[in-house]
Amino acid sequence: MQKILQSLNRRKVFRVATVYSVVAWLIMQILDIVLPTFNAPLWINQTLLLLLFLGLPLVTILAWLMDEQSEEIDAQNITIPEHRRSLIFGGSAISTLAFGLIFLAVTFLLLDRFLFSSIEPGSVVQNSSNANQQIVQRTNITLPSDQSIALAEMMPLGVGRKSLAISNQGNFLAYVANEYGSLKIYIRPMDSFEAYPLDGTEGGFSPFFSPDEQWLGFVTPTHILKIPVSGGSPQSLTESTNVYGVTWGLDNNIVFSEREGMRIASISSDGGQKKVLLESTDMLFDPEILPDNKGILLSNSSSVIQLFDPEVGVVRPLIPRGRDARYIDTGHIVYAGMESYMAVSFNLETMSTEGSPFPILNGVLTEAIGVGQLSFSDNGILAYVPGKDMGIVTPVWVNRNGEETSIPLDSGRYGSFDLSPDASQVAISIVDGSDSDIWVYDFDRQTSPQRLTVGRGALFPKWSLDGNDIAFGAQNPVNADVRARLDIQGAVELESTRIDADFADLIAPDSWSKNGELIVSAASQADQGLDLYIVDAADQERRPFVVTENSEWGASLSPNNDYVAFTTDLSGQYQINVKRFPPTEERWVISSGYGEEPFWSKDGSEIFYRRGNQWLSTPVKTTPEFEAGVPEVLFEGPYGNVYGISYAVDANGEKFFLLKQPDQEPPNEINIVNNWTKELY
Repeated sequence: MQKILQSLNRRKVFRVATVYSVVAWLIMQILDIVLPTFNAPLWINQTLLLLLFLGLPLVTILAWLMDEQSEEIDAQNITIPEHRRSLIFGGSAISTLAFGLIFLAVTFLLLDRFLFSSIEPGSVVQNSSNANQQIVQRTNITLPSDQSIALAEMMPLGVGRKSLAISNQGNFLAYVANEYGSLKIYIRPMDSFEAYPLDGTEGGFSPFFSPDEQWLGFVTPTHILKIPVSGGSPQSLTESTNVYGVTWGLDNNIVFSEREGMRIASISSDGGQKKVLLESTDMLFDPEILPDNKGILLSNSSSVIQLFDPEVGVVRPLIPRGRDARYIDTGHIVYAGMESYMAVSFNLETMSTEGSPFPILNGVLTEAIGVGQLSFSDNGILAYVPGKDMGIVTPVWVNRNGEETSIPLDSGRYGSFDLSPDASQVAISIVDGSDSDIWVYDFDRQTSPQRLTVGRGALFPKWSLDGNDIAFGAQNPVNADVRARLDIQGAVELESTRIDADFADLIAPDSWSKNGELIVSAASQADQGLDLYIVDAADQERRPFVVTENSEWGASLSPNNDYVAFTTDLSGQYQINVKRFPPTEERWVISSGYGEEPFWSKDGSEIFYRRGNQWLSTPVKTTPEFEAGVPEVLFEGPYGNVYGISYAVDANGEKFFLLKQPDQEPPNEINIVNNWTKELY
């Protein structure tokens, strides 16, 4: 053994192995610094590390063989010039190169440690998984050419939902792909260049990860399910319709908003019995569980972020002019503002905001109801889809063939609307955060819209049959003695009549009868959703039309006042039903599949309705008895879905007043920002 060691020492094997080990270690340190700058996947670092380890025995063997060859040459008295011997057997050239590499590597590490890290104070943040300082890094992921991120037109009711999620520790990214008109969820490991499909998620949306990153939850029109991130069979957790936001808590309870925000519920991640946390007459979306289950952040239909305490069942306003809120461990709430993504400090002890909100990110694709295509992990990785605010819409005319005609009205954040009986004017709500007012625009005069209400929170305008008055509903959060208002405003003389609407928290006039009665949609009881009532404008008496545990809304009277078409979820999804007026037990279903927002043509021969981004017509007869034909698709397009009825039809049934969303190319890129929380300081 001693002879072998002496031989190894004489042949400089130890020296070569030592130099190689030092250089390899320094290379590994450099790679650890350089590769993250280019967002290289983990396997590259692992592969290079393996090659460096395999190189040690190879270099050792070569050193032995080359030195042995040198001894043989010396034994044969072969004369080789010194400069060639150095080149062949390693000599001073290789030693100089090796020590030169060591010097450069050490210099690089010292500069990185003591100089580069202090060039820009505040430009580095502490990584949550280790103590290494990191700078903010930006890159993007491009989807395959046959995919794009699924947007509102692919979702139930044409209402946008989340299509993007990143896991808690940032190891996985999930996105909902639109592939040739069909939905499917893909998983992209963050250390890989490729995404893989999750078979069994066809038609799914709103992905969300379990805290341990082992499961992915998702939503269909009728269920909430989960599936292993690695692939497998999906498991149904509960039935649920019209889900508007879902989150998986650290206690393995899943909290979600269903029935278009009228109910907040939870379900164990193992399934079982659904637990109702809150029945609401407000529409509450996008639940987010605060640390230690101290509360749940919610967003309502008036763009106010709410704080819900499940222990006492109290909901209170927290942040105005905001939606889609989430808490992060820097002590901030991040949310979609009216112009950009915002952040505000939040104190978990006092459960209140501190200081003023400030903008952090522009250019995030935001759906019309305020859902941003943005997600972030707990360790500082943010992912978002760049794009436009789809809530900024432009009024247009669209004929039955889908051909558009422009209207000289500016783009804006519009709400519900109604055409005058002769279609010469439109009453439209203009939304400013939590407030809205009714304005009237004259198509013939083409002057600026005239303001009808001031500071009333007015929505859901409805012209009277003679065109002299406009009824509208409004929430009234200022006066605690009044739950909601139903006003009738003179369109010309501006005289106002107040109808007692204290039986509801939300009320929308839907249709006028010939004898001066109004059919209204009202949220009167928290556990029933929306119901239909008949209100007499003269004596303010009201009586139920359809009041059940299901949701019924959006009523449209036939011109002869014998029938009413309305939207209901009696079947588990929205469909168009027809009942007699006054009501009897008879009921007809006229929509093919799901549908909403019926509108009876002025001549009584057809009922229009909306199905996502399609507009359909069903031929009907009302004499001698009601009879419905087969629905026909008239046109489809990227038109906004506002609360209430989101379109109006002229007297001839030939033109539709609609709100066109911005031109948005199908998005096929996802932006990634590492260590993004540095932006909050």
